[in-house]
Amino acid sequence: MIRSVFRAGAAALATTVLLCAPAPAGATPRSAAGNDVYRDWYWTHSACVAAGQGGIDRGHWETYTCSEGDWLWHLWTNR
Repeated sequence: MIRSVFRAGAAALATTVLLCAPAPAGATPRSAAGNDVYRDWYWTHSACVAAGQGGIDRGHWETYTCSEGDWLWHLWTNR
């Protein structure tokens, strides 16, 4: 329960920060490079990789990328 509330609060805060913060010059959002789908954020690279590989194992997508953010890792998939 506490983790769910914390995660929801952190996601809301991250969304607010992302919407308010200007993008650095020359920065292109990762999703703009193609039809990639943003899935979720993770505290560690290994957790992101595990989730990406888990999606491949279950047949949800064929490829994934874990991109590094300022504090978190972001999972992008091809569908």
